[in-house]
Amino acid sequence: MDTRLIEHILKIAEEKSITKAAEKLFLTQSALNQQLLHLEHELGTPLFKRSKTNWGPTRAGEIYLEGAREMLRVKQNTYSRISDLTHGYTGTIRVGMTPVRGPEMFIHVYPAFHREYPNLVVVPYELNVFQMQKLVTAGELDLGFMTLFESQRDDNEYEDLYEEEILIAVPESWKLEGTEQTEGEQRPRLPLQALKGRPMILLRKQTTMRPVLDKLFRARQLVPQILFDTANPATILEMVRAGISCGIVAESTTREFQKGIRYYSFEKPLRWNVAVCYPKGAFLNQAEKLFIAQAKEYWGKKE
Repeated sequence: MDTRLIEHILKIAEEKSITKAAEKLFLTQSALNQQLLHLEHELGTPLFKRSKTNWGPTRAGEIYLEGAREMLRVKQNTYSRISDLTHGYTGTIRVGMTPVRGPEMFIHVYPAFHREYPNLVVVPYELNVFQMQKLVTAGELDLGFMTLFESQRDDNEYEDLYEEEILIAVPESWKLEGTEQTEGEQRPRLPLQALKGRPMILLRKQTTMRPVLDKLFRARQLVPQILFDTANPATILEMVRAGISCGIVAESTTREFQKGIRYYSFEKPLRWNVAVCYPKGAFLNQAEKLFIAQAKEYWGKKE
C-alpha cells in the first residue's frame, strides 16, 4: 500500500512550507512541487494557498488532509492486524516522550522489548505534550507517553499508566505559616498565600503543569515571584535544597531530593497522570501493547 504521496502532502501541511517539507523529505523542491501540481490537476482544484511564509490549506485541501489522515490510520491498522496474524513484526513504532523523564523510561523499557521483537525499529522523539498530541492526531506518532491533567486531554485515546501528586517544595530552613496537617495524610497542606513574596522556580510555560499552576495563582490573586523557569524539575529541587527558592514539582521527581527540603500538598491536593496516547480508533498490535505494558510496569515501580 504505497502512501508516499499522501505522506508528502501531509508534510507540506505540517511544515506550512513546500521548501521546508522538501528538506524534511529529502526531496528537491521541484520534485515535490511537481507531485503537488499533478495531484491538484487530477482533483481540479488547488489544495494550498501559496505564500512565502505560510502555505495554508484551501477548503479542498482541508478535505483532502482529513481523508489523508484517515487513510494512513487505515493503513496502520491493517498492517497491525496482519502483524498479529502472522507474527511477522517488522517496520517502525514511532514513540513520543517528554524530555528528562521520557528517556529514563525508554532506557528501562527498550532492551527487554527489543529482545522480544528484534525486527521492529522503535524511533523515539523527545517532544513536549502539546507537540505530541498534534502528531498523534496527524498519525505521525504511534504512541505518545506524556504527563497531563484530565482537562488537557484531546480526542485521541488515553490509557493511564501512573497517577502522582503535584507537590510544593520548600527549603527546610524556611519558616512558613498556615500549614495544616490532617490525620492520616502523608504530608501537611500549604496554602499558596504562604508563598507570597517568596522566590520561586517553576517549569516552563510549554509544559502541561505550568498553565494549571498559573490558573491557580490567578484564582488566588497572587503574582508569584519567579526567579526563572526551567524544563528540568531536578534544577528546581537543587535550588530549593540550596535554600535559594521554593518550587512546584511532580512527586516522582522528589525521590533523590529528600534532605534539606520539606514537601507539602496543595490545600486541595493536585494530581495528574502519566498516560500513553494513541490515535482515536487505532488498532494496537501485540508489540505495541507489550511496549505499553512494560512502560506501565516501569511507572508502577515509582510507587
